[in-house]
Amino acid sequence: MNDARKEKRKEKIFRAAVCCFNKKGYYETTIDAIASKAKVSKGSIYYYFKSKKELFLELFHYRVNKYFDQLKDYIKEEKSPDIRLRMFIDKSSQFLKENEDFFRFCLEFLSMGVREPEIRKVMTIFYKDSIDTFKQLLEEGVKSGKFKDLGSDRVARTIYFLFMGVFFTYFSVNVDFDLNKQHKFHINNILTALNN
Repeated sequence: MNDARKEKRKEKIFRAAVCCFNKKGYYETTIDAIASKAKVSKGSIYYYFKSKKELFLELFHYRVNKYFDQLKDYIKEEKSPDIRLRMFIDKSSQFLKENEDFFRFCLEFLSMGVREPEIRKVMTIFYKDSIDTFKQLLEEGVKSGKFKDLGSDRVARTIYFLFMGVFFTYFSVNVDFDLNKQHKFHINNILTALNN
Protein backbone atom coordinates (compact mmCIF):
# COMPACT_ATOMS: atom_id res chain seq x y z
CA MET A 1 0.00 0.00 0.00
CA ASN A 2 1.46 3.40 -0.97
CA ASP A 3 1.97 6.24 1.54
CA ALA A 4 -0.99 8.32 0.33
CA ARG A 5 -3.37 5.36 0.73
CA LYS A 6 -1.93 4.58 4.17
CA GLU A 7 -2.49 8.18 5.29
CA LYS A 8 -6.02 8.13 3.91
CA ARG A 9 -6.77 4.88 5.75
CA LYS A 10 -5.29 6.24 9.00
CA GLU A 11 -7.35 9.43 8.68
CA LYS A 12 -10.48 7.31 8.20
CA ILE A 13 -9.63 5.37 11.38
CA PHE A 14 -8.94 8.63 13.25
CA ARG A 15 -12.32 10.09 12.21
CA ALA A 16 -14.10 6.95 13.40
CA ALA A 17 -12.09 6.91 16.64
CA VAL A 18 -13.00 10.54 17.40
CA CYS A 19 -16.70 9.67 17.00
CA CYS A 20 -16.43 6.62 19.23
CA PHE A 21 -14.33 8.28 21.95
CA ASN A 22 -16.71 11.27 21.99
CA LYS A 23 -19.76 9.04 22.26
CA LYS A 24 -18.59 6.54 24.89
CA GLY A 25 -15.33 7.86 26.33
CA TYR A 26 -11.95 6.17 26.24
CA TYR A 27 -12.65 3.28 28.61
CA GLU A 28 -15.98 2.25 27.08
CA THR A 29 -14.76 2.47 23.47
CA THR A 30 -13.54 -0.76 21.90
CA ILE A 31 -11.36 -1.43 18.86
CA ASP A 32 -14.33 -3.39 17.48
CA ALA A 33 -16.52 -0.27 17.68
CA ILE A 34 -13.88 1.87 15.95
CA ALA A 35 -13.40 -0.76 13.21
CA SER A 36 -17.15 -0.96 12.67
CA LYS A 37 -17.51 2.84 12.48
CA ALA A 38 -14.54 3.10 10.08
CA LYS A 39 -15.83 0.16 8.03
CA VAL A 40 -12.44 -1.57 8.24
CA SER A 41 -11.37 -4.84 9.80
CA LYS A 42 -10.06 -4.99 13.35
CA GLY A 43 -6.80 -6.27 11.83
CA SER A 44 -6.50 -3.06 9.78
CA ILE A 45 -6.54 -1.02 12.96
CA TYR A 46 -3.92 -3.27 14.56
CA TYR A 47 -1.81 -2.91 11.40
CA TYR A 48 -1.42 0.80 12.22
CA PHE A 49 -1.70 0.80 16.01
CA LYS A 50 -0.55 -1.77 18.59
CA SER A 51 -3.32 -0.89 21.03
CA LYS A 52 -6.26 1.39 21.74
CA LYS A 53 -3.93 3.54 23.89
CA GLU A 54 -1.47 3.95 21.00
CA LEU A 55 -4.35 4.93 18.68
CA PHE A 56 -5.62 7.42 21.30
CA LEU A 57 -2.17 9.01 21.72
CA GLU A 58 -1.34 9.08 18.02
CA LEU A 59 -4.71 10.62 17.17
CA PHE A 60 -3.93 13.52 19.50
CA HIS A 61 -0.35 13.93 18.17
CA TYR A 62 -1.34 13.71 14.53
CA ARG A 63 -4.19 16.21 14.64
CA VAL A 64 -2.50 18.71 16.99
CA ASN A 65 0.70 18.71 14.90
CA LYS A 66 -1.36 19.12 11.74
CA TYR A 67 -3.20 22.15 13.18
CA PHE A 68 -0.01 23.71 14.56
CA ASP A 69 1.71 23.32 11.17
CA GLN A 70 -1.28 24.94 9.44
CA LEU A 71 -1.27 27.82 11.95
CA LYS A 72 2.44 28.47 11.52
CA ASP A 73 2.10 28.29 7.75
CA TYR A 74 -0.86 30.70 7.87
CA ILE A 75 1.09 33.44 9.69
CA LYS A 76 4.56 32.98 8.22
CA GLU A 77 4.27 35.67 5.50
CA GLU A 78 3.02 38.38 7.88
CA LYS A 79 5.85 40.57 9.18
CA SER A 80 4.07 42.61 11.86
CA PRO A 81 4.25 40.78 15.24
CA ASP A 82 0.93 42.13 16.57
CA ILE A 83 -0.92 41.13 13.40
CA ARG A 84 0.78 37.70 13.46
CA LEU A 85 -0.32 37.14 17.05
CA ARG A 86 -3.86 38.25 16.23
CA MET A 87 -3.93 36.01 13.13
CA PHE A 88 -2.68 33.04 15.18
CA ILE A 89 -5.41 33.47 17.80
CA ASP A 90 -8.14 34.09 15.20
CA LYS A 91 -7.15 31.04 13.17
CA SER A 92 -7.01 28.93 16.35
CA SER A 93 -10.59 29.97 17.13
CA GLN A 94 -11.62 29.10 13.58
CA PHE A 95 -10.02 25.63 13.89
CA LEU A 96 -11.86 25.13 17.18
CA LYS A 97 -15.22 25.89 15.58
CA GLU A 98 -14.54 23.92 12.39
CA ASN A 99 -13.22 20.85 14.23
CA GLU A 100 -15.45 20.69 17.29
CA ASP A 101 -15.50 16.90 17.19
CA PHE A 102 -11.72 16.68 17.57
CA PHE A 103 -11.55 19.36 20.26
CA ARG A 104 -14.32 17.64 22.19
CA PHE A 105 -12.11 14.53 22.01
CA CYS A 106 -9.26 16.67 23.41
CA LEU A 107 -11.35 17.32 26.51
CA GLU A 108 -11.42 13.55 27.16
CA PHE A 109 -7.69 13.38 26.46
CA LEU A 110 -6.90 16.26 28.84
CA SER A 111 -9.05 14.88 31.63
CA MET A 112 -7.23 11.55 31.45
CA GLY A 113 -3.93 13.40 31.99
CA VAL A 114 -4.94 13.81 35.63
CA ARG A 115 -4.44 10.07 36.22
CA GLU A 116 -2.44 8.79 33.25
CA PRO A 117 1.29 9.68 33.33
CA GLU A 118 1.72 8.90 29.61
CA ILE A 119 -1.02 11.37 28.66
CA ARG A 120 0.26 13.93 31.17
CA LYS A 121 3.66 13.70 29.45
CA VAL A 122 2.07 14.32 26.02
CA MET A 123 0.08 17.27 27.41
CA THR A 124 3.24 18.71 28.99
CA ILE A 125 4.93 18.65 25.58
CA PHE A 126 1.86 20.31 24.03
CA TYR A 127 1.92 22.97 26.78
CA LYS A 128 5.64 23.69 26.26
CA ASP A 129 5.28 23.82 22.46
CA SER A 130 2.33 26.24 22.79
CA ILE A 131 4.21 28.48 25.23
CA ASP A 132 7.31 28.45 22.97
CA THR A 133 5.20 29.46 19.95
CA PHE A 134 3.54 32.36 21.80
CA LYS A 135 6.85 33.36 23.38
CA GLN A 136 8.55 33.50 19.97
CA LEU A 137 5.79 35.75 18.60
CA LEU A 138 6.04 38.01 21.65
CA GLU A 139 9.84 38.21 21.56
CA GLU A 140 9.73 39.20 17.89
CA GLY A 141 7.41 42.04 18.90
CA VAL A 142 9.72 43.17 21.71
CA LYS A 143 12.76 42.98 19.42
CA SER A 144 11.05 45.08 16.73
CA GLY A 145 10.00 47.70 19.32
CA LYS A 146 6.31 47.01 18.72
CA PHE A 147 5.73 45.39 22.16
CA LYS A 148 6.76 46.35 25.68
CA ASP A 149 8.84 43.73 27.44
CA LEU A 150 6.41 42.47 30.07
CA GLY A 151 8.14 39.09 30.32
CA SER A 152 7.39 36.93 27.31
CA ASP A 153 7.17 33.75 29.46
CA ARG A 154 4.42 35.19 31.64
CA VAL A 155 2.49 36.75 28.75
CA ALA A 156 2.79 33.50 26.73
CA ARG A 157 1.34 31.59 29.68
CA THR A 158 -1.45 34.17 30.01
CA ILE A 159 -2.43 33.60 26.37
CA TYR A 160 -2.28 29.83 26.83
CA PHE A 161 -4.38 29.95 30.04
CA LEU A 162 -6.96 32.19 28.38
CA PHE A 163 -7.21 29.87 25.40
CA MET A 164 -7.48 26.75 27.56
CA GLY A 165 -10.06 28.41 29.83
CA VAL A 166 -12.20 29.35 26.85
CA PHE A 167 -11.70 25.86 25.40
CA PHE A 168 -12.84 24.09 28.59
CA THR A 169 -15.79 26.41 29.04
CA TYR A 170 -16.85 26.15 25.40
CA PHE A 171 -17.15 22.37 25.61
CA SER A 172 -18.35 21.92 29.18
CA VAL A 173 -21.22 24.41 29.58
CA ASN A 174 -24.01 25.90 27.48
CA VAL A 175 -22.04 28.95 26.38
CA ASP A 176 -23.43 32.45 26.36
CA PHE A 177 -20.69 33.94 24.18
CA ASP A 178 -19.43 33.97 20.62
CA LEU A 179 -16.05 32.24 20.53
CA ASN A 180 -14.45 34.58 17.97
CA LYS A 181 -15.70 37.74 19.67
CA GLN A 182 -14.47 36.53 23.04
CA HIS A 183 -11.02 35.70 21.65
CA LYS A 184 -10.82 39.07 19.92
CA PHE A 185 -11.68 40.76 23.21
CA HIS A 186 -8.87 38.83 24.97
CA ILE A 187 -6.25 39.48 22.34
CA ASN A 188 -7.19 43.17 22.00
CA ASN A 189 -6.69 43.64 25.73
CA ILE A 190 -3.38 41.77 25.69
CA LEU A 191 -2.18 43.80 22.70
CA THR A 192 -3.26 47.05 24.38
CA ALA A 193 -1.11 46.11 27.37
CA LEU A 194 1.81 45.09 25.13
CA ASN A 195 1.80 47.90 22.58
CA ASN A 196 4.50 50.57 22.90
